Amino acid sequence: MGLRGAPGKVALLKKVQLFEGLSDRQLQQIARLADEIDAPTGKVLARAGDTGREMFVIVDGQATVTTSQRRTLQLGTGDFFGEMSLLDGGPRSATVEAATPMHLLVIGQREFFELLAEAPLISKCIMRTLSQRLRKSDAAFSMCT
Repeated sequence: MGLRGAPGKVALLKKVQLFEGLSDRQLQQIARLADEIDAPTGKVLARAGDTGREMFVIVDGQATVTTSQRRTLQLGTGDFFGEMSLLDGGPRSATVEAATPMHLLVIGQREFFELLAEAPLISKCIMRTLSQRLRKSDAAFSMCT
């Protein structure tokens, strides 16, 4: 189920919002840093409260995210998770479980910071995405109170 090396990874990364606007050369750098893994249905990929040591990009499949407030949402192909813990060193904010068999790209903490150094535009993309997620979370919370 692999992507057949860097060219396949680059093709996927081009579709990921986090890496929007990066050059092919920068995407190739990311592809070299990322590992490919498969996860069966039911596999917990991240657990709320645990220390995060990697981020994930979904190549294929779906995941269910459960927040500490017991809200759930679905992630699918091209979505990513785990970047918050890598950025601030804090515990995972949600539990993410494979809802279907999944194929993922995984970027470890050391590689993640290498990536930010090599492609500073990614920092801007991450900040934009985190801001959007926070706004969406705040809006959902406001509707519940």
